[in-house]
Amino acid sequence: MEAHRRLRPLLSLLVLAACLGSCTFYSTATHWNTRVGPNGKPVFYRSATRFGLNLLILLPFLGRTDIDRMIDTATANVAADGGDVVRVVQAESENYWYGFSPLTWLITPVISTVDVEYEPSPQELEKARAEEAAEKTRPPTQAEPLDTSPITPPGQQQPAQAGTRR
Repeated sequence: MEAHRRLRPLLSLLVLAACLGSCTFYSTATHWNTRVGPNGKPVFYRSATRFGLNLLILLPFLGRTDIDRMIDTATANVAADGGDVVRVVQAESENYWYGFSPLTWLITPVISTVDVEYEPSPQELEKARAEEAAEKTRPPTQAEPLDTSPITPPGQQQPAQAGTRR
């Protein structure tokens, strides 16, 4: 019974890793404040991160995390959206064999990331601009980030009183 209790967290971790194995997460940055890329045209930045598992450190088991496959998938997604002129900004793959040895020598988590910059199609660019315009017109419904302008304009701000604390 005691051995079963000790193995429960390990088994839970394995089940979680198997569920997340071969997951891919995408994000695209479209807001560039009307700045353009090196070719003088607007660019989008897309990031793809894939989680997979290897057996015995090197043998792919769940998820294709090799960089060649990741770049192929990223450029296929850009082509499907009508984008063109792709530039790979960053590509990395991390093999976590050292995480919880000797367990991770048998089942090794691998995370690969590919970041590409590309020129979007006119339709994709127009869609992003429409979404940005709609976002600017929406009333604030949540706390805004700290980099927004202060509520009290700088000319109307008063210094804190000496010796008072809140």
